[in-house]
Amino acid sequence: MARQSGVADEWGQGRVLQWDAAKGLGFVQAEAGGERLLLRRADLCGRLRTRPPQAGEPVRFLAQGQGHARRAARVSTLLAPPGAAAASAPAPRSKGPDSARLLVIPAFAIVLGAIHMAWPLPRFVTLMYGALSMALFIVYGMDKWAARRGAARVRESALHLLALLGGWPGALLGQQIFRHKTAQPRFLRISWAMVVLNLLLLIAICTPVLTPWLS
Repeated sequence: MARQSGVADEWGQGRVLQWDAAKGLGFVQAEAGGERLLLRRADLCGRLRTRPPQAGEPVRFLAQGQGHARRAARVSTLLAPPGAAAASAPAPRSKGPDSARLLVIPAFAIVLGAIHMAWPLPRFVTLMYGALSMALFIVYGMDKWAARRGAARVRESALHLLALLGGWPGALLGQQIFRHKTAQPRFLRISWAMVVLNLLLLIAICTPVLTPWLS
């Protein structure tokens, strides 16, 4: 039905240009071209109500408004439901935790014990590692939950900072248990850099090993 401005609502197809889960806003580009259309969380329909839209995802929508206020309403995905592929092919096995990476945690516990035997550590050191690791493990689980529902996310810089301060064992465990951030090479590189930096700080502060180098 045409509006008083003369611009009619019309159905169309296109692709999601971008989506900001924290703000609940994004943009859609119609196949026919023209200006991009505003996409709001309130205008998502069907399966998009239970998960955030992905950049490049094909969608069907009802274009409303005019000019810069033109938006995509009643937006639904054109991707086939996951069950459609499973009907014709066996479901792949879900990957479990990477045990090789998790071996770093018991290895660190052994090193920490050896350091304590040679140079007794203050009690707060082990308490800090335990508390921050538990906290960061929980944060990874909450962030995974938020990612699936398009809710506000935890900043990556905050995850890296907590890992640097001593929560990296919990970060490694959270990544593997929740399968979170494991497909982001850049994030993983920074995560391992935080592990190395934390160990260097531990050795520099709690042992005399680096004293000759520092002097």
